[in-house]
Amino acid sequence: MKHAGKSSPLNLMMLPLDERTCIFNNEFVLADNFQASGNISDFKDFVASPYPFKIQFTMALFCLEGFMRVRLNLTEYRTRKNNVLIVEAGAIGECLEVSPDCRIGIIAFSNNYFVSDINTPRATLIRQYLSVSSLLPLTDSEMNELLNIYHLMRQKILQPDYRYKRDALMGYMHVLFCDCCQYMAPYLENRQSLPSSRKDRIFNRFMQLLKEHYLSERNIGFYADKMCLTSKYLSQMVLAASGRHVKDWVQDYVILEAKALLRCRQYTVLQVSDMLNFPNQSFFGVYFKKAVGCSPSTYQKME
Repeated sequence: MKHAGKSSPLNLMMLPLDERTCIFNNEFVLADNFQASGNISDFKDFVASPYPFKIQFTMALFCLEGFMRVRLNLTEYRTRKNNVLIVEAGAIGECLEVSPDCRIGIIAFSNNYFVSDINTPRATLIRQYLSVSSLLPLTDSEMNELLNIYHLMRQKILQPDYRYKRDALMGYMHVLFCDCCQYMAPYLENRQSLPSSRKDRIFNRFMQLLKEHYLSERNIGFYADKMCLTSKYLSQMVLAASGRHVKDWVQDYVILEAKALLRCRQYTVLQVSDMLNFPNQSFFGVYFKKAVGCSPSTYQKME
């Protein structure tokens, strides 16, 4: 396992390589700093980046002590003891702060077949929860159950003569998947029982659509049509619910994606412009500089 530079996209093989890391076929990784001598600096290549990065795998990060403050797709989270942060592949992350006493464990995988329930009602429940929050608080007993499964998976990966590691890992992941559904269901039921205003429902639906289409659609008319609303009414409802205009939300998502693509340094400015569906590089440059204060090429070269 070789660490890429800090400006690369965050891929599975950038997780820390030491005696506390278990890897299966470069597609399933367990890592932690639970040991008494462990320090969050062991994860510096993974968590320390002053720029947004695109995460190329699915991950559950669970916190036993201390805290970590991160931003995922513009939403800020602070993990504390007994919190699990669930990160879906394709998310854009920024690590904002990590306490010196932070103790974390990571379950990460690059192939969704490790979660066999991906098209079931249970998966729908998890998607509903993650559309609201990526942070799942657990009780002491729930976290202990997660840790027990984590250690069982570690033991199975490290067992040299075991022939069915993938099947075993899929089985353990199925249990974790069901446990997550069990833990998430009460939060969803409580949220659904609370009255919500029309403007909040419209705003939530707009944000769902924005996350799905911001790479190709920046026009308010597109989102208004999807919701069977006029552009003016959608604009009014989003402003009333969030205090921000539709164009501001759209711009934030587009610029965040642009920053992550530019900083990975795998693409030219022209390629990023094309990937974000701008009519030409010049138009993209004006759009980016107005939002960020510098040109895309200048941002890409920043250290």
